[in-house]
Amino acid sequence: MTPDVPPPVADGLRFGLLLPNAGYYADPGRLLQLARAAEESGWDGVFLWDHLLLDRATRLPLADSWTAVTAILAATRRIRGGPLVVPLAQRQPWKVARETVTLDHLSGGRLVLGVGLGASADTDFAAFGLDPAPAVRARRVDESLALLDRLWSGQEISHHGDRFRLDRVTFLPRPVQRPRIPVWVAATWPAHGPGPLARAARRDGVVPMVREPGGGLRGPDRAELAAILAAVPDHPPGWTVAVPGRLPPADRPRARALAAGYRDAGATWWLESFDPWRRDPRQAWSWAGQEPPRP
Repeated sequence: MTPDVPPPVADGLRFGLLLPNAGYYADPGRLLQLARAAEESGWDGVFLWDHLLLDRATRLPLADSWTAVTAILAATRRIRGGPLVVPLAQRQPWKVARETVTLDHLSGGRLVLGVGLGASADTDFAAFGLDPAPAVRARRVDESLALLDRLWSGQEISHHGDRFRLDRVTFLPRPVQRPRIPVWVAATWPAHGPGPLARAARRDGVVPMVREPGGGLRGPDRAELAAILAAVPDHPPGWTVAVPGRLPPADRPRARALAAGYRDAGATWWLESFDPWRRDPRQAWSWAGQEPPRP
């Protein structure tokens, strides 16, 4: 199948919605309607959080992100989509390889795979008996990413690593996208040091995040984005820089100006981001129903 994805835009900036899989957004029908509306309005992508358990205190309902992503990619023709981000150390890499290739073929080459260590060591890992130590998760992520590359190649592989063992395994078909399905790596600045940025520089893109004093995460401001990108001068050509954040919904000229500022600072995607606690879902419907604020 020939990928039906949009060509690079003239101003160098694409726009996506980044939606939770929790709370109001746990209804998969709503997610599907939002994705269809966004595609009709000219957005370039719709991406979903990937959590199994998000908040012990409020006990928010959650949707399975991979099932919802499958529905979104099957029901649209142009937008990119995918989980953003997968706490990859939770998963078996061979299962992720099968799932991603199937989704890549289903969508005609529109899947993006976002990966990271996981935003919460407690609810992403410790709650399920998994080792929450960042160093342990990082080693598992790196080995998993290397295996994904090899499994996507269509070649027979064997692997005897620290955490995984494969003997004479061949996975076919290969992905639609070449040389591989795009992998965007979440990198928190500066909490986890240079490791996540170095990991992102070996892949196809970065989703830069800043950890706030209270432990929450947010997208970088333009000065922080410039500092983050200055720390990875050797990233590959065509590297994606997908910045999550919030633009003012009621002031289109200011939203366009802010988006232009992020583009000039190095962003290639703007991800208009929502959470299930602090942002009214009506804003998600409003954004999805109107064209993105292209500079």
